[in-house]
Amino acid sequence: MFFHAPRDIYGPELLRMFIDELGGPKNVHKYLDVSERTVWHWLSTGRVPRAAVLALFWESRWGRSQIFTDQVNEIQLLYRQVCILQGQYQKAKDIVAGLRAMHAGSANEPLFEELPTISATPAPTFSTEAIPPATHDTTPQQPKASPAASVSPRATQAMQALSRLRAAAH
Repeated sequence: MFFHAPRDIYGPELLRMFIDELGGPKNVHKYLDVSERTVWHWLSTGRVPRAAVLALFWESRWGRSQIFTDQVNEIQLLYRQVCILQGQYQKAKDIVAGLRAMHAGSANEPLFEELPTISATPAPTFSTEAIPPATHDTTPQQPKASPAASVSPRATQAMQALSRLRAAAH
């Protein structure tokens, strides 16, 4: 299991800093559900439970900043994955259309009668200046065919039909 809490958040110095940021012992003791006297005791002795310091960390600007950063990074990652999947779907749809243009006929052809159209992904509303849009080429690298390798006429026709379809689409 992965814990998001920083390992080095503990001690009376950080407790004092978080208490000052959050409005002093009078406000913090209510949040921690302890008496105000307990908070003053922690400050005077320096013996503070790590759980109390961590709870205040997540309420401080540093903890909220860490949460926000994690959320933005996750959103950016998911957005890139959606863009890549849309590109892969469009290429697969082009291949199916090219094969259908050959009128090859197959048992599962009715499955491809109406392929859904995926609308374009809206532009992200997070900071796009920080990370430029990804331009991933998801086409697999095809090995160079040797002159001795023969290609079937049907495969050649399918590739020509696909090329014509792509040219017509552009």
